[in-house]
Parts: sequence; structure tokens; C-alpha cells
Amino acid sequence: MAVHRERVDPVRPAGEKMLVHRRWILPDDLEREMPLTRIAPLWRGLAELDLLNVNEEALLERLVLPPAPDVEPSRQDLPAIAAAGALLGGGGAAISLSQMVWLDDEVRRDPYAEPGERDEGSWRDYTLYAVAHDGFLLMPLKPSLIICAACGAENAPLDGPSGAQGVWQFGQAALLDLARPCPSCKAALDVGRDKTRLHNGAVFLLEEACARAAFSIEMPAAPEAEELPDAKVSRLLINAFGGTDELADDQVPAA
Repeated sequence: MAVHRERVDPVRPAGEKMLVHRRWILPDDLEREMPLTRIAPLWRGLAELDLLNVNEEALLERLVLPPAPDVEPSRQDLPAIAAAGALLGGGGAAISLSQMVWLDDEVRRDPYAEPGERDEGSWRDYTLYAVAHDGFLLMPLKPSLIICAACGAENAPLDGPSGAQGVWQFGQAALLDLARPCPSCKAALDVGRDKTRLHNGAVFLLEEACARAAFSIEMPAAPEAEELPDAKVSRLLINAFGGTDELADDQVPAA
């Protein structure tokens, strides 16, 4: 019988804002195909490497694309190992699979820990995202503005109702509708020329800020290493994503 998963957030002192560090790992080529059959083994591999707690459940969220107005993602608690198979049924949707784990014993692997170092009493929150629809992309870092290359207009896509400008919030990320025209000049979206400004002020081409799959690691503070020091976890991610990029999102609200 599956154990019911109850999310227990880290305890913070009264009055302290719950701000954390979130690290995103994603394929470094937007054109690389990311079928669910390639992504699903990543979650099972995380469990086999003891990053996940196989005695607790994982949370599966699924949003059918294109999203209907005011529709929330479906949510389901599943055994951590079996959840990998559930990803394969996510065609035509955006899917996320998440579990928060405590680094409470010597078995639990911390991908950012150097050999001989452990951050006892800490936690990691892992979320795997995949978009199984040709008309949508994932934006791991939610956009502050989308800048049209044709007319130069700057539109804030998340200032109104989710989806009003072709951008939907999904978990800690956003979904971009590739059929979205510029609200100002109605030019077609061009991910190779249009740009996005992120909440930290950085400006990227849309193709540099989008992905078809991503892996999020949330932790109390930024790790000392910019890249994963754990070779086995790194290899698992490369097998799933091919070459990867890492994006840091610091001092953001916890999931």
C-alpha cells in the first residue's frame, strides 16, 4: 500500500521570508528532440541513485495543452518509482513530477556534496518538467517581459490572467504558446529574434530561455559548485538531455 505523501516544508524562524536557491538543468539545444520515452528513465534513475525517497510518494501534475481557461493542472500522488511510468502517459500536455527529500541519513545522495561532505538536516526539492506538445515550450525562468523583434514592443505576459498573452504559469516555470502573436503589432513569435527579460534584469533570446524539458533542484542556499560534482548524477542527466545548460535562480519563493 502506498504511503500518502504529505509535503513538509522546511521550518523557518518566525518572520523570515521563505526564499531559496533554485538551480535549473536543461538541454543546451532547443531543437533536440525530447520524447517522454527519453525523459521518463531520468526519474527512475534518480530513485535508483538514492536522490529520491522511494518510501514516499511523488507529486505528478499534468496540464492538457492548449490549456482551457481557468483550468488547473490535475494532481496525483504516486509511489516514487512508479511515477516514472506515469510520465509516459503525458502526451499532449505539460507534466511535472516532484518530491522533496530530507538529507537525513547516510543513504540519501546529495548531488552537490563533495566527497566526505554532508549537509545534515538540510533538504532538496527535485522537479522534472516536460512539455509533450509541439506548440508549446517551457520557460524555466518566468519572463518579466517579452520583447518583439519586429516592432520593439515590450509586453509583460504574466501581469494579467495566466495565458492572456500566450504565457501560462506552470509550477515554478511558465509555458509559452508558439502561436502567440505580438500583442502590439500581431507579428508571429520568432524565438530566434524575439527576446525576454527575466525578473533579475537579464535579457536573452527566447530560444536561449526556453526548453522542452528541465530538471529543477531547489535548496536552502546556493551550492559552492556551479556544476554538479556528483559524476553519476551528471551522467544520468546527460543521458536524458544530451548536453546541458545550468541556470541559477536565487532568492526566490520556495515551491
